[in-house]
Amino acid sequence: MALRPGRSAHQAMDEVNLQLRCKNTQVIDADITKYFDTIPHDILLKTVAKRIVDKNILRLIKAWLKTPIVEEEEGKRTYKGNDKGTPQGGVISPLLANIYLNTLDVAMMGSRLVRYADDLVVLCRYNVHKTLGKITEVLKGLGLTLNSDKTRVLDATQEGFTFLGFTTQIKTSPRSGKRFPLMVPSKRAVRHIKKEIKDLTCRTNLALPKEVVIAKLNETVRGWANYFYYGNCSKSFAHLKNYMEERVRMYMRHKHRLKSRGYGRYPNDYLYKILGLYKIPVTAPWAQAAKASGRR
Repeated sequence: MALRPGRSAHQAMDEVNLQLRCKNTQVIDADITKYFDTIPHDILLKTVAKRIVDKNILRLIKAWLKTPIVEEEEGKRTYKGNDKGTPQGGVISPLLANIYLNTLDVAMMGSRLVRYADDLVVLCRYNVHKTLGKITEVLKGLGLTLNSDKTRVLDATQEGFTFLGFTTQIKTSPRSGKRFPLMVPSKRAVRHIKKEIKDLTCRTNLALPKEVVIAKLNETVRGWANYFYYGNCSKSFAHLKNYMEERVRMYMRHKHRLKSRGYGRYPNDYLYKILGLYKIPVTAPWAQAAKASGRR
């Protein structure tokens, strides 16, 4: 499965879940070395030309790719030629990068390769090192290499791996005793959103109207939660909810120069009903669905 129109990161994670449940627990956690910076333009343009016949469009893509790189040092600008890579942040960079890796998708057809843009994992039951060798060979033909420091072969029943921001490992349910793929937001993803919450509620923003701070906080956290509301997110979300509530209370206490910790003055009802703070869901989607179906 690869990034395609109408496909989402959650669908890619669904495929990972399925393959692990089918006992394909030998995982190649692959990382392509500086992917967006190293795609050779000549091979990329040939690949694109197989899908686009309009010469004007091809000419525009070539001109966009070949745009010189500007470097500035001590007030002096220099322009370097550009024969590889697609500009990160460029509007069509993900599309071109996806087209380029279609060669890998075709070559690995029949393998359990799950790819979303340049992020990929392969799930196997047997011959994992042989599969890794094939991936290396295909990428070499594309002028790409795997990052040997970040690419790992692992057993998901023994250790976890991170893909698309989620850390996954086979665990045993304490209730049923059955083994299942536990999928949670990665520690890095949680650290990142906590830092954003802390930065928005720090003392440097005390002069801003509280409505502005809460609106920005809601926008930031809602976007993060919408993406990570998947799998077994309950514990991470509950922890984050408590953290955000405490940070907002601290912000309000500092804003109004109060010495107490402020829980009595700023209870949850105040945070959510008066301030309008976004309420992070603490029930995982699968549990929420089960609860809803039980009500019917």
